[in-house]
Formats: sequence, C-alpha cells, structure tokens
Amino acid sequence: MREKTCDICGHVVNPEDVVIHRIIPEEVARQAGIFDFRTATLCTDCSNEVQTWYEKRVYSMNYKDGAKRFILRSPAQMLKEYEATYRAFVEYKTRRRAKSQHLGH
Repeated sequence: MREKTCDICGHVVNPEDVVIHRIIPEEVARQAGIFDFRTATLCTDCSNEVQTWYEKRVYSMNYKDGAKRFILRSPAQMLKEYEATYRAFVEYKTRRRAKSQHLGH
C-alpha cells in the first residue's frame, strides 16, 4: 500500500496510520442539513490535536447578554464553530511548521 501525507503537518505516514477526519462532525453536519462531508487526511497526531482543539474551543451553548442566560447554538452556528476552529488549527500548525523549518529542525 502507498504512503499518505497528512494534510496539515505534511508528514508521510503509512496508510494504516491515516485518519480520515470529518471537519464537521457527522451529527452536526446532518443537523445542519449537510450530507456531503468535507474530510481531511490526517496523521494520528494531528487528528488527536484537532480533536482537543474542538473540545476546548467549540461550545454548544452561547451566553446571551440580553436574555441573561445560555442558549443552545443552532446547527448552522455549530457548523461555523467547527469550521473556524479547524481553520485556526491549520493556521497554527502551518505557522509552527514554518517556524520549525526556519530554525532548521
């Protein structure tokens, strides 16, 4: 089998170590009426890291000042949250990789 490259960090990995990552989790995408899932080919490290970012940065609740309470985000809002978090993660990893290459590591 042919090796694959992680879409985020660029590392070459064996096919059995590749994770096909759904940028928007299936449940959220379906609730938003999306059935054509965007995916990325990730190494296990990037897959684990992006999942941690999701857990820390994507919130299903939003505080409304006017109502003085938390309300559930709509599926469309959740979709935007996941997309924005994924983009931020990719930008972070890209900057980190560029810095590492610049320093000669």
